[in-house]
Amino acid sequence: MLVELNISNYAVIDKLSLTPGPGFNVLTGETGAGKSIILDALGLLLGDRADPAMVRAGADKAVVEGIFELTEDSAAAVGELLDGDIETDGLILAREVSSAGRSICRINGSAVPQRRLAEVAALIVDIHGQGEHLSLLRPSEHLGLLDRYASLGGLRGEFAALVKELGSTRRELKALRTELVEKAARAELLRFQAAEIAAAQLTPGEEEALSAERTLRVNAERATQLAEEAAHALEPDDGGPAGAIELVGRTVRALSALERLQPALEPLRKAAESAALDLEELVREVRGFAEGVEYDQPRLAQIEERLEQISSLKRKYGPGIEEILAFGAGASKELERQGRGEERLAGLESAEASLLEQAARLAPKLSEARIAAARTLTAAVEHELQELGMEGARLGVALRHEATEQGLRAEGVADVTVESGSSAQPAREPAGAGATQLKFDATGVDRVEFVIAANPGEPLRPLATTASGGETSRLMLAIKGALAQVDPVPVLVFDEIDAGIGGRVGEVVGNRLWALGRLHQVLAVTHLPQIASCGDHHISVRKVVEEGRTYTRAMPVTAEDRVKEIGSMLGSETDATRARAAELLERKPVH
Repeated sequence: MLVELNISNYAVIDKLSLTPGPGFNVLTGETGAGKSIILDALGLLLGDRADPAMVRAGADKAVVEGIFELTEDSAAAVGELLDGDIETDGLILAREVSSAGRSICRINGSAVPQRRLAEVAALIVDIHGQGEHLSLLRPSEHLGLLDRYASLGGLRGEFAALVKELGSTRRELKALRTELVEKAARAELLRFQAAEIAAAQLTPGEEEALSAERTLRVNAERATQLAEEAAHALEPDDGGPAGAIELVGRTVRALSALERLQPALEPLRKAAESAALDLEELVREVRGFAEGVEYDQPRLAQIEERLEQISSLKRKYGPGIEEILAFGAGASKELERQGRGEERLAGLESAEASLLEQAARLAPKLSEARIAAARTLTAAVEHELQELGMEGARLGVALRHEATEQGLRAEGVADVTVESGSSAQPAREPAGAGATQLKFDATGVDRVEFVIAANPGEPLRPLATTASGGETSRLMLAIKGALAQVDPVPVLVFDEIDAGIGGRVGEVVGNRLWALGRLHQVLAVTHLPQIASCGDHHISVRKVVEEGRTYTRAMPVTAEDRVKEIGSMLGSETDATRARAAELLERKPVH
């Protein structure tokens, strides 16, 4: 609720402090006393365009400050908007306008942009008479009001949870698809690399063995010569000097003879025999090597080709065969992981389809529940309008839908305008030319807007296009009354609500405002005593002239003075007007 409104140097107001109470507050006063100026100042606090001409003559700046106590819901909404915790008893909005045209907006002492001030103010105050502040004139608010009226929090929450999960799934899908597209070219490269390495059929140590064989075959003639020289030294085959085998043989025979003389020399004889056997094996291997070495050009070409292949693979994949094989294994594993990415893609696409199917089944249930609630709401509002002297006025609730290729296939959902007394299955217009897929968000597929015909014979039009003045104020009062239990805006301000109505309807309006004050804080400017008498709190606005300057003053009217105040609103002060005023005050408003 608005606890205190302070205004300084605004128009004819030098300094004014307004302290409305809970429930229904009435502001009365003669025409031109400054009631509208107070509401203009409140509008400035709510984000209206600043006009330096409204700064009081002789002052540097005008200042308007509002101190609010919030409900838990309002505090949560404001806190969410401001990204911080807001205490229920601690919201102060302020606006300064300098005579030079500079405007400063503050929330709890911190400077904020004008747009942010207006956004916060819209959550806590509806002021009619300056329609941009009235939440009912913002179609974006209508769906939430209808859903709260219909108690659709559970069903809507279930749908929102599906949409949230669907959004998460789609974001993951988008990221995965982008990743797979980016990896498609790499996959081709990986497949080529893995295949190239596999086809080479490399074995560890192969390069070293081939290099050694190449060295040998390139030097085949010299290798043969050296092998033959070694064999000849061991065992000559040309009748020349004795070779190493013959010499060792002589050693064995001498040691055998010596052993017979000295048996202790047996180990020496055995060692000589072992050496002889080793030399015989050595000569066989050397001659075998010499016989096997040949200059084989085709084999040498094969070796060179194989070594070049290995060298080429080394340039691409690593410094050695083991590194090349490791690279190939890694490429194969990465390809395998990409295959799992395709599996993940299929799983996500299946999950997306399932969520869309669930949402498509739930969306028509939301629409049907809204249609049913709209029939009840329109009937309630039209009853209120009749009581408020607007016979023949009609309210409709339009449910509209937008076709899209990425939407929901919500069967049986189409555009419809619901009115009081409409049939159980109202005629529906197609939601786009043959379209079956409808745009959706966390609230469903419906776009809801309240439409009204203020007078018989007029077509239904959006609330924002209805005429201003007392008639519109009564329209808003009727709708606000029907939605009082679910309307989240705690402070409601009505101006010109008594324009064009008489005493009987004024009494009904007063009763409705009083009833509305049981759930909201209501401020209403009125000239009708029938309305003023219903107020829980009464504030008198007066214009005074002091030392040649005009001032506006706002004073609370005490219980003792209310008879006099309301009596003066009835006409000249007489015993009859005072008696009538007392009678109005004694009459209890009824729900």
